[in-house]
Amino acid sequence: MSTERVLAEQSGGVLTVTLNRPEKLNALTNEMLNGILEAAERASFDEKTRALVVQGAGRAFCAGDDLGDMGEFPRPVPPGTPTISEYQHKVVKTLRSLPKPVIASIHGVCLGMGLDLAMSCDLRIAAESARLGEPRILRGLHISTGSTYLLPRMVGLSRAVEILMSGRFLQAGEALSIGLVHRVVPDGELENATQELAGQIARGPTKAYGFIKLQVYGEYDMKIDEALRDMIYRELDKIEDREEGVKAFLEKREPRFTGR
Repeated sequence: MSTERVLAEQSGGVLTVTLNRPEKLNALTNEMLNGILEAAERASFDEKTRALVVQGAGRAFCAGDDLGDMGEFPRPVPPGTPTISEYQHKVVKTLRSLPKPVIASIHGVCLGMGLDLAMSCDLRIAAESARLGEPRILRGLHISTGSTYLLPRMVGLSRAVEILMSGRFLQAGEALSIGLVHRVVPDGELENATQELAGQIARGPTKAYGFIKLQVYGEYDMKIDEALRDMIYRELDKIEDREEGVKAFLEKREPRFTGR
């Protein structure tokens, strides 16, 4: 899948999705949101894809939704359904439920819906000069695309309220210190570090990664008894790589995972 504004390139087991509107700091349009959805759907069903990377072209990861013009709706919106549910919300839910690891590679600004997009990914690696934030309050806008749910679960309630109400930008170092990103690297090393991480994950037990996502996100708001029952239920799912992992351990060698 490749459109003018969202590019998708497969290399080995990694599908890299690039937001390609650099002249607007990759501000999102409906076409771009649709492109992200198409790429995620492709990754979900393609056994060759074992990890997904989301990045931005040019000087930024993503400056958020284009407040001036979101453009046409490539996907039909059911009558009476808010368009935001069919685009922004669907992107958040699709990436969170994708049964494969998703990595956000962040440079420049990562703001508004761009921050929601990054938080929808499982891992976030950032360049030292990256700036992240939720500035919609500065325009008197309410937040309806994910941050009020996602951010408190990542950085804690008190910090999330301060970030959301102040609209301030976080430098990459602060984002790392509060757990909003997982790793910070020098600007010139971001691409290589991202591909190294994605390649490592793509060689791993893909199906097991998918189950971890389902458990962590699904069990987060459960009571402990319910979560423990869910863990037992997941143990019944067949993972071929489990046998290879145990065999490799007993044979004192590196496992050769197939992703199944």
